[in-house]
Amino acid sequence: MTGDRPSATEFLLGTLLSVPGRIADATIRRPPPYRWVLARARTPQAEAARAAERAAVEGLIARLGAVDGVTHLVTQIDDRRATPGLGLDPGRRLELVCQLAATAYFAAGPDVPGLLRRIEAAEVADWGSGLYHDPRQPHPPGSVADALAYYRHGGRHPDGSPRNGPRLYAPEATLIWDDPGGRPLPEPTPTMFNSSFSQYADDPGAAALVAAARAEHGLILRLGRSGAGGPQRPGYFTVPRGWRRRGH
Repeated sequence: MTGDRPSATEFLLGTLLSVPGRIADATIRRPPPYRWVLARARTPQAEAARAAERAAVEGLIARLGAVDGVTHLVTQIDDRRATPGLGLDPGRRLELVCQLAATAYFAAGPDVPGLLRRIEAAEVADWGSGLYHDPRQPHPPGSVADALAYYRHGGRHPDGSPRNGPRLYAPEATLIWDDPGGRPLPEPTPTMFNSSFSQYADDPGAAALVAAARAEHGLILRLGRSGAGGPQRPGYFTVPRGWRRRGH
C-alpha cells in the first residue's frame, strides 16, 4: 500500500537528518592517533591496572615455580596496546584495549603424573574451570584429573582411539609440556603480534637456556597467559568509544 511508504520528501528529510550521526560515527571509528593511544595508556588509571595485571602474572608464575621439582627458566612479556577491530570488539564498543600476555618456561623431571599431582596440591590455578564439560565424560577438560587419565590409559580413549595431548586450562592460562611420544615444545622465539603499540620483552639467550634445561632435567613446561578473558574482560584496561568525541 502506498500509504505505508515514505514520501520522497520524508525519505530526503530522513537521509539529511542521519548525515551528522553517520559522520560522527565514521569519525569515531577511525583508528586513534599514535600519540593519543600512548597518552591514554600512560594515565594513572592505566598504570595502576597494568601494575595489578603484572602482579597477577608474576603470582601465577611464582606459584608454579615453587612446586617441588619445578625450575623457572625465563618469562617473555608482551604489553599490547591495540585499537580493536571486529574480532576483538564485535560490538565496536572500545577505542583502546591494553592486554598483558606472558609466556613462561619451566624445567622439571620426566615423571609427569607425579608432577601433575604436585601442581594440583600446590593450587597453582583453578585448572579445569571455564570450559564446557560434557557430563558424559569422567573429568573436566583441562583438569589435572583429565591429564592423569591420559597417562593412565596410555594416551587413548576407552574405545582405544588416540587422544590429543594433555594440557591444563584455567581462566586466562594454559599449561602444556613436552609430549614423551611426540615432538618436544619449541624453544622460545620472538613473536609478532597484530598491534602497532606492542612492547615485547625478549631474552636473546632464552632458546639456548631452555634447550640446556631440557637436556639436564628431561622435561620442559610452558605456561601461557593471554591477558584476555573474553567479551567481559578483553584486557586489563580499556577506553570506550566516544572518549575522544567527548573532548578527552
